[in-house]
Amino acid sequence: MLTINFLNDDYCQGVFFSISDEDALAQAVALVLVQEFTLAKAILNDRIRDVEAETVILDKNEIEDIIIRRLKPTVNYHRDGFLFQLMMWLAAHLDLDNGDLVALPHAQASAKGQDSIVVHRADGAMIALSICEDKATEHPRDTIRKDVWPEIQNYEAGGRLDELRSNIIATLGLGGVPADEAIALVRRISWEGKRRYRVRITVQEERSQQLFKGFNELVSGNIERRRGETVNIPDLRTWMNMFSEKVETELRSYIQEE
Repeated sequence: MLTINFLNDDYCQGVFFSISDEDALAQAVALVLVQEFTLAKAILNDRIRDVEAETVILDKNEIEDIIIRRLKPTVNYHRDGFLFQLMMWLAAHLDLDNGDLVALPHAQASAKGQDSIVVHRADGAMIALSICEDKATEHPRDTIRKDVWPEIQNYEAGGRLDELRSNIIATLGLGGVPADEAIALVRRISWEGKRRYRVRITVQEERSQQLFKGFNELVSGNIERRRGETVNIPDLRTWMNMFSEKVETELRSYIQEE
C-alpha cells in the first residue's frame, strides 16, 4: 500500500513514500474518514488484507454527507490537500519508535493549526515533538519556500505554543495518559531543541536535490529535527480525481442496506 524509503539529502533526513497498492490505500483512507483508525492501520501494516462487509456499517445519510463534504468540495484543491493529509497520517505509522503517538487526523480540510503532530516518548517522558506540514501541490519548491518556511520560522520563534500544548495533551490521552498527568508532563517541557519538523509534499517528477534547500538554516541542530518527505504522483490532479473515486466507492460499501 505505502512503502517507506530513505535517501540522502544535504538539508534534512530524506524520506520518500511509494504507493504500491492504490486500492488498499483508498480502503485505508476511507476507514480513516469513518474513524475506524485501528482497521486502517491494520491494512497499512498488512495485518489484514480486506475488511469484512459486516465490520463497518453506517447509515446511508452519514456516508453521503462524508462524500459530499470531503470528496466533492467546490474547490478540488481542498479535497486533494485533505486526502494527502490522511495519506500522510497513515504513512507516519510506518516507522514509529516505541512510545511514539500520532495525533488523530483533522476531520475537515479547512482545519487550522498543525497538519499533524507526532509525540516522541521514552521512559514515560516526552522527549520531542514532530510538527508536520502537508502539501499536495504541483509546485513543490515554491510551496515550500512561500508557505512552509514561514510556518516553521514562526514555530522556531516560539509561536503557537498554546496550540502545541493542547494537541500534545490530547494525543497523550490517546496513549492512555490521564489528563492531569499529561498536563503536568507538558508543563515541565523545556522547548529548546524539542521541536522537530516533517515537511511532507507531493512531487510530479524526480525529487530535486534542492527541494528542501534552506531547511538546515531555518532549523539548526541535529538532522533528526529536519525531515523532508515526498510522494511521487506524476499527474497530481488526475490521480487525485481517480483516487477520490476509489475512496468514494469504498465508503459506499459501508452503507447499511435497508
